[in-house]
Parts: sequence; C-alpha cells; structure tokens
Amino acid sequence: MSKRTKIFIGLLIALSSLTVIIVLANELATTIYMPVVYLNYPPSTATPPRNVAITGFTPSYTPQDDYVTLKNQTGSTIDMTGWWLKAENQSGRYDFPAGFTLASGQTVNVRSGVGTDTATNLYIGAPFSLWTVANNCAYLRDLNGTLQDKQCVGQTPAPTTTPTPSVYIAGFNPSTNPQNDYVRITNSTTSSFDLTGWWMKAESESGRYDFPIGFMLNAGATVNVRSGIGTNSATNLYIGLPYSLWTSANNCAYLRYKDGTLLDKQCVNQ
Repeated sequence: MSKRTKIFIGLLIALSSLTVIIVLANELATTIYMPVVYLNYPPSTATPPRNVAITGFTPSYTPQDDYVTLKNQTGSTIDMTGWWLKAENQSGRYDFPAGFTLASGQTVNVRSGVGTDTATNLYIGAPFSLWTVANNCAYLRDLNGTLQDKQCVGQTPAPTTTPTPSVYIAGFNPSTNPQNDYVRITNSTTSSFDLTGWWMKAESESGRYDFPIGFMLNAGATVNVRSGIGTNSATNLYIGLPYSLWTSANNCAYLRYKDGTLLDKQCVNQ
C-alpha cells in the first residue's frame, strides 16, 4: 500500500470520527433540551379557595329576618374594613363597618333591615327585603374590589307569602287648598327610619320632593307630605308649591328609597 493511499484512508477515518462526534453532540443537546420544553406546563385553571364565602340565604319579607350568611374559610381572622356586598337587582350596596373582623371559621349574617350591629349580625338599614326577589344574586368584594364570591337566591326557595310593606303610602287627602292637600306616609315597623335621601314624585308633575336631611320616621308613625308652604315638623312636611298635587284625577305618587328603589306606588282614585 502506497504512502498516498495510507494518508487518504487516515483522512477518511478522521472524518468518520468527526461525524460520529457531531451526531453524538446533537443527540446530547436534544436529550438535554427536550425535557425543558415539556416542563413548561400551562398555568393551573383550578379555582383558588375563597377567603370569605357566601354560604346561603334566609329569605323573609320582614327585612330584619331577611339575610345572607358569610363565612371565614381561612385559618386566620380577616379584617373586612372596606369590603362591600351588593345585590344584583339593587343600585345600592352595603359597606362593612370600619374595624369589623371575622374570626377563623366564624359566620356573620348581613340582614336587610334596621338593627344594632354585632359580631354575628350586621344590618343594611333598608326598609325592604333584598333576598325575596327570585334569582337575585349577592356579590361580595374586598377592599380592592376583587370579587370574593357570588351566589344567587335561586339556589334557596324564596318565601311565597304576601309581603308586608315597611314604609308605604297610606292614602291621600285631596284639597284645593295646597296646605290641606297631602299624601300620608306610614312606617308600619317597630324600627325608626332615617328618610334622608328618600324622595317622592307625583306622576303628573316633573318635579319631586326630597325628604329633609335627618328626618326620622319613628316606628308606627305617619307623616303628611303637604303640597303647600309651611314649617316642617315630625308629622307634617311641606313641598312648597302654590297649587295642590292630589286634586288631579288619577294622579299617582311614587315613594322611592335613596338608591332609587321603588317602595310604593298609590293613586288618588284608589
């Protein structure tokens, strides 16, 4: 075998070895790289545990007995300052009192009506029941506005009895003298209501009457809202008009809560 042939064969062997090395390197790179790709799992879609949950409703046409129950499901006490609860079909909302805390595993009932707040019962102060409305939903949010829970009344049967109005229009006293022309508003409950922000509107009139700031309608009390001019008292309020509202045939009065919720509608011809 010539010297030239030996050199050529040596070169072939060297090139073959280099090819093997490159192939092995590629194999090794692939072996190392592939697991990195498969370790990039997508983020979990599991629902995170709720800190405070809505655990149920107790519907009642008596606002003080109508409530939603909340429970702290964590192992720590939660400060609920700044948290709020809102009903889907109401424009208002309930803001938790400053400094209110809910201990681990404890529950609190948020009641629609009027009462004195305690560690286990809070009162929204509404003259109507929130949770007797079919399919109404409650939204619980923390101080950042993050939704903590949503539950609907439809998961619990609502009462079927006829509701007893809390504050309602009890009748009219039509008169051509505006001072003697009035509509009667009655509080049928055992609690006093602050009517600040409440308002009443006559159907045939473009204006409305806003109840004075700080006006209280005591338990079982009635107030006459008179068309004319006069000095307000606990039993008589004056719209300040130079004419009578309730002498118009078929005129109706609409009584609304401060968030715009219609509390009652009655018409003169009734």
